[in-house]
Amino acid sequence: MSSITDEVKSRLDIIDIISEYVQLKQVGSNWKANCPFHNEKSPSFMVSKEKQIWHCFGCGEGGDVFGFVMKIEGMEFPEALRVLANKAGVKLERQDPVLASQRTRLLDITEIAARFYHKILLESKDAEIAREYIKGRELKDETVENFLLGFAPRVEEAGWDLLNKYLVQKGFKENEIFLAGLSVKKERGSGFYDRFRGRIIFPIADLHGNIVGFTARVLPQFDDGKMGKYINTPQTMIYNKSQVLYGLDKAKQEIRKRDLAVIVEGNMDVIASHQAGVANVVASSGTALTLEQIKLLKRYTPNLALSFDADPAGDQASERGIDVALREAMNLRMIVITSGKDPDECIKKNPEDWIATIRDAKSIMEYYFDKTLAKTDLTKVEDKKKTAKILLGAIAKLADKVEQTHWLQKLSEILNVPEQILRDVLNKGKKPAPAETPSKPEAKPKTMDHREMELGERLMSFILKFPLNLEYAIHHLEPTLLPGDDLNELYKELVIYYTEIGELEFDFAEFRQKMALNNKKLADLTNVLLMLGDKDLAELNAEEAENEIVNIIKYLKRDYISREIKKLESEIKKADKDKNLSVGNDLIQEFNKLIEELAKLNKE
Repeated sequence: MSSITDEVKSRLDIIDIISEYVQLKQVGSNWKANCPFHNEKSPSFMVSKEKQIWHCFGCGEGGDVFGFVMKIEGMEFPEALRVLANKAGVKLERQDPVLASQRTRLLDITEIAARFYHKILLESKDAEIAREYIKGRELKDETVENFLLGFAPRVEEAGWDLLNKYLVQKGFKENEIFLAGLSVKKERGSGFYDRFRGRIIFPIADLHGNIVGFTARVLPQFDDGKMGKYINTPQTMIYNKSQVLYGLDKAKQEIRKRDLAVIVEGNMDVIASHQAGVANVVASSGTALTLEQIKLLKRYTPNLALSFDADPAGDQASERGIDVALREAMNLRMIVITSGKDPDECIKKNPEDWIATIRDAKSIMEYYFDKTLAKTDLTKVEDKKKTAKILLGAIAKLADKVEQTHWLQKLSEILNVPEQILRDVLNKGKKPAPAETPSKPEAKPKTMDHREMELGERLMSFILKFPLNLEYAIHHLEPTLLPGDDLNELYKELVIYYTEIGELEFDFAEFRQKMALNNKKLADLTNVLLMLGDKDLAELNAEEAENEIVNIIKYLKRDYISREIKKLESEIKKADKDKNLSVGNDLIQEFNKLIEELAKLNKE
C-alpha cells in the first residue's frame, strides 16, 4: 500500500491541494495562511513545497497531504486515499484491503449504479421514451455525458429489482445496496426491490466528484400522481443532503475564477446553465441553504447570487437561505428572473437573458426594500409600521455599521421618519427573530417529553444488550426519531459499526473499547444504558425484550408524526389566514400523507 500512497504523492503538489481550501501566500520558499483548524489573527500555518508537508505553529497540527485532507474533510484514510488518487489519476484496485471500509463500499455501489443507469439511457430500447424526453429538454449529448444522466426502467419492462440483481452480480451484498439508498426492503417476506423505476436519474456527487446519491424524476408518461415528481436517495452513511450542493464538483473552479457562486433550486437549472456556458452554478436541490452548504461555498468565494423559483415556496427558501448566509458574513445578491419561472426556462428562451439577470442581480438590501415596498401603501400608518418592522429586522442582520447607517438613512427618507427614531427602535433591545433554520427530517423539537426520553433510553439499553435486534432497528428506526443528541449519536455509531462488522462478527466488547478510545461521552452513556438494561431485563426475557423494542419504535414513530401533524396544522392555519393557496395546498398534501402514515401505524 505504501507504493500506492507514494505514487499518489508523487503526482500531486501539496500547494495545489491545500489551495483548494485556504488562500496561501508565498513567503520565500514556503507558503503561509491563517490556520483552517483554529482561529488566529496572524498566519502561523506554513506549507513546504520542497518537503510536501504542512505545519501550524499556533495549534501544533501538521502532516502530509493525506493528513491535511483527512483532518479538514473529517475523513478516514481510505476515503482520503480515494479522493487524492482521483485527483492524481491513480487507479485503485477495489480489492485493496485499505479500501474495504463500509463507506468506500457504498461509494463503489453508487458509482457503478450511476454508470449502469447511464448505459441504459444511452443503449437500451426500453429507454427510448427517456431519450425523447431529454431531447425535448434540449440537452446535448456531451451534457448528458458530463452529468452522467441515466434512466431507471419502469417495473413492467425490467422487473422490480433490475439494479439490485446487477449489483449483487458485481459482488455486493443486498444489505449494502440498501444502505447505499438504492433499494427498499419489502414489507412482506424477505428481499429488496429497486428504489427508482420509470425515472430519469441525476447522480449527485460530493465536492470531490464521488457519487453519493441520486435524484430521480418521473417521466410524464409514468406520472400517476401517487408518487412525487422527484424522489431522492434517503440520508445514508455517504449522503447527507444538507452537506451537498448539486454540481459543485464541476462548478468549484469556475466559482473561484469568477469569485461568485450562483445558487439555483433544481438540477435541471444547473445542467441548463452549464450547457449555456455559465458554469459557476450549483443547486440546493429545492431546499433552503444550510450552514454546511454555505461553508462549502465559502472556500471558493464570499459572494453569492441566489435564484429561487418565483413562487411562495421559492420565496420561503430564499428567506431561510439568506439568513443562514448573512450569519456567515457572505455578500449576497438576489437574481430576479423576468423571462420564465426558473433559470432553465429562462435559458431556453434566451441564454443571454440568464447571463444578464446574473449581472444585474440586486444587493440583498435592495431586494428586501423592493420586495417590501411593492406590497405596501405608505400613505397608511399601518403599512408604514409594518414596513419599518420588516426592514429594520433586515437591517439588523447587517454586521457592518456603515452599511447599517446607509440603509437606515434610506428607510428614513422613504418613511419620512427621523433616522434617530428608527435607530432607537433598532437598538431598543428587541433583537430580530432568530433566522429560521432549514426544515429537515432530522430536526428535533426544542422541548423533550420526559416519557419520550425514558423510552428512548430504554430502547437503546435493550439494543445494546441484544445487538441482534439492531438489524430490525436499522430498517425501522431513523436516528432522528430518538430523543436527545447523545442517544442519536450513539445509535449512529452502533449502526456504522454493525454495517462494518456484520451480524455474525458483531463484538460488543470491541464496540465499547472503540467508544472508550474515540468518544468518552458516548462511552459513559453506553455504560449508563447497560446498567439501565440490566435493571429492566431482570423483569423481561429475550423474547419480551424484542417485543418491547418493536413497540417502543412504533411509539416513537407515532409520537414524531403526531408532533409533525400539529406543526402542519399551525402552518395550514397561517397559510389560510394569509390566503396563500399554493403553500396551503402543499401543506395539506403533506398533512394527509402523515395522517395516512399514522393510521397505518395505529393498525399494526
